[in-house]
Amino acid sequence: MLLSKENITLINLLILQQCFGAGSIKAVKIFNILRENNILDKEFDDKRLKSFIEAKDVNKLASFDTNKVFKIIDDCVKNNIKVLTIYDADYPERLKCISDSPLILYIKGDFLDIDNLPLISIVGPRKISDFGKKAAYSLGKRLAKSGMIIVSGAALGADTCAHKGTLSVNGKTIAVLGCGICYDYLPENRELRNLISNNGCLVSEYPPFAPATKYSFPIRNRIISALSLGTVVIEASLKSGSLITARLANEQGRDVFVIPGNPILENYKGSNALLRDGAIPLLNAIDIFNQYLSLFPDKIDIEKAFEKENDKNYKKIKKNLHLDLSNEAKIVYNNLNNEKFTVDDLLNLNLSDDALFAALTELEIEGVIKALPGGMYEIFNN
Repeated sequence: MLLSKENITLINLLILQQCFGAGSIKAVKIFNILRENNILDKEFDDKRLKSFIEAKDVNKLASFDTNKVFKIIDDCVKNNIKVLTIYDADYPERLKCISDSPLILYIKGDFLDIDNLPLISIVGPRKISDFGKKAAYSLGKRLAKSGMIIVSGAALGADTCAHKGTLSVNGKTIAVLGCGICYDYLPENRELRNLISNNGCLVSEYPPFAPATKYSFPIRNRIISALSLGTVVIEASLKSGSLITARLANEQGRDVFVIPGNPILENYKGSNALLRDGAIPLLNAIDIFNQYLSLFPDKIDIEKAFEKENDKNYKKIKKNLHLDLSNEAKIVYNNLNNEKFTVDDLLNLNLSDDALFAALTELEIEGVIKALPGGMYEIFNN
């Protein structure tokens, strides 16, 4: 939509969002009423509005200081930020179909053709285990190599690892922020945000310089899940914010994938609860490919996903594995002497049960091995 102070529809939508806040269902309801009565392109005033909405809402809208909206428009122009409204033709249907659709999105970078692309969100805690970091990074990398677009929140921990894994193979990634795009939340991730804006985009429901709050992150999570075909939960405790994203994804009719974890570990209790409630176990990137390949056969390339740098012959590189694996995963991999094996074959490696389980899960996610029925595993040959 044209960023102009003369664009009455844009101004009215900005006023609606500023009056009722991000994630407001009331703002969406009023928008629909005004749209249906063809008065979105007319200035808000008491006489015009009172026939359609409650008096308290009329007062709030009609008395709003439009100079604040003009300031937002100026900030967007100065910082090369696009304003996408729910009225625009390129506003994604994936967002329109949720009850609390954002009326305004602020975008820096290339928003892409969301509805016609395979987007997957990867979420997890800020304080994440070493295995979780590895899983988020390698999964982002693997999916991006196939042509999928990775969505996350640019926070520390799982988000950062997922974005970095994607960027490591020049993949496209979208970061949905819980603050304005120009607000320097997490200065340590400033460079990462810049990279994302050049290899995808930054997206926010908040004006450019709006600060982060404890409420803004849960509100933005519905956008992360709604943009995506499915959400991957790397790991989650019972109090993890990732559970909010998973719940929202489920309510929006999206898939929820969860990496199983040791049930006695705190950082997997939330994850395993999701699995108990019907989430899809994620043991390998192929679990995701199998879900969406038929929907996007021209967008997802599994061969590229498992293509090895400098050597496509998977068997020949076994003893010189150059993937960025944990030490435990490397120990397991370099001791695989048979194409098919069981956990019992690895008990001589002097790894704890937890370390062995984590290593096998890591190798599955990386696409090095795959699980077979009956407790068997097989080295994955591309």
